[in-house]
Amino acid sequence: MRLFQGAMTTLSAPLEGLRVLDFTRVLAGPYLTMVLADLGAEVVKIENPAGGDDTRAYRPPETGGESFYFLAVNRNKRSVALDFSKPEGLAVAKDLAGHADILVQNFRADVMERRGLDYATLSADNPGLIYASITGYGFDSPYRLVAGYDQIAQGEGGLQYLTGEADRPPVRAGASIADTVTGLHCGMAILAAVRAREVTGRGQAVDLALLDSVMAVTSFMAQWALLTGEDPPRRGNESALVVPTGLFDCEDGPMNLLCGNDNQFQRLCRDVVDRPDWADDERLRTIRGRQIHGAEIIGGLARIFATRPRDHWIARMRRAGVPAGSVRAPTEAVAAPEPRARGLIRTMHHPTAGAVETVGSPIRLSETPVRGVEPSPLLGEHTDAVLGGLLGYGADRIDGLRRRGVIA
Repeated sequence: MRLFQGAMTTLSAPLEGLRVLDFTRVLAGPYLTMVLADLGAEVVKIENPAGGDDTRAYRPPETGGESFYFLAVNRNKRSVALDFSKPEGLAVAKDLAGHADILVQNFRADVMERRGLDYATLSADNPGLIYASITGYGFDSPYRLVAGYDQIAQGEGGLQYLTGEADRPPVRAGASIADTVTGLHCGMAILAAVRAREVTGRGQAVDLALLDSVMAVTSFMAQWALLTGEDPPRRGNESALVVPTGLFDCEDGPMNLLCGNDNQFQRLCRDVVDRPDWADDERLRTIRGRQIHGAEIIGGLARIFATRPRDHWIARMRRAGVPAGSVRAPTEAVAAPEPRARGLIRTMHHPTAGAVETVGSPIRLSETPVRGVEPSPLLGEHTDAVLGGLLGYGADRIDGLRRRGVIA
C-alpha cells in the first residue's frame, strides 16, 4: 500500500513524489496525465501489447514510425505493455495499483469494474488511492454505459450549436476541446483530492464526464439559456454582446478585432481609424447602443481595414490599447516569435524519430518549474524496468510473462 506522506523538504518539480498509473488512451486521459507528468509526477502508462494506445495508429503524419498524435500527448511517461484481460496480467495491474498514488482510466463505466480494477476493489488494499475516471456521461448518468466522444459531447453540450455562422449549420471546434478541457478539469479535481488526502489520509474517487465539462465551458451562454429560456444567437466571428468584434479582411489577410468596453471603442475611433464622428455619436456610446446599431460600424470598419496591411492596423491598435491580432495558420502559430520567446516550443529527442519539436507545457512556476521534455515512449519501452524496479519481479518471472503474451 502506498500513501502520500505529506510535504517534501525539497522539490525539483511540484508533483515530484506522486506516482500515476495511467490506463487511458486517445486524448482526454492522455492529455491529463501528460500535464501531471510535466508537473513532475511519475506516470506509468499501461498499453495493450497488441498495438498500444489507439493513437499510435493515427497517421499520417508520422516520424520515425511514430504517430504525430501519440507524440503530442504522451511525453514524460513510461510505457508498460500489459494485457490485463489475462489473469496474470490482471494480477500485475493490481500490483501496480498497490504502488500508485493516483490511477486514471477512461474506459466505459463498466470495464474496470468487470476486471476487478474498480475504485472499491483497489482502495480496499490501497486506501490512499485517488481513482480518477473520465467517461462520456458520468457514472450516475442514465447513459453511463455509452462511450464518450469529443464531437458528440460538443454537440450535446451546446458548444457546437454556438459555433459557426448564423446562416449556416453548427460547426464543431477545430480542436478536440471537449477532451482537453475534461482532462484539465480532471487534473484540478485530482490535485484537490491530493490536498484532501494530506488532511484525511484517504483517497477518493474522481468522476469526470465529457458532457459535463463541455456544458461548463459554455459558461455565460448556458446562463443565457437558463435565464431567458431562449437560445443565444450563433454569430460566427462576431459577438452578440460586444460590438464591434469580429474578423476583418485587411489588404493582405484577416485580422481579429475585439472592443470589449466603451473606452476601447473610443480609442478605436479616435486613435486608430480616424472616425471621431463615431466616438461622438450618442447612439454608439454604450455597449447596448452598439448592439443595436452595430451593422453600420462593422460595415464601415470593413471598408477602412481593407485599405492597409494587417500589420499596420494591429500595430496601431496595440499602441492605442485596442485588442487585435492576426489569424495565423497552425504553421504560422508554431513559428511565431511569441511562443518561441516563451520557450513553449520544445525539442524531444526520440529514439527512432530523432529531434522532434513539440508544444510544451504552458505552465510557468517560479520556484518549482515544470519538467523538461522527455520523448513519448515506444510501446512497452519501460515494461521490464517498471516490473523489475517497482514491483521487484525477477528476470525469470518477467521472461515468463513475456513468453505467455502477458507483457511485451
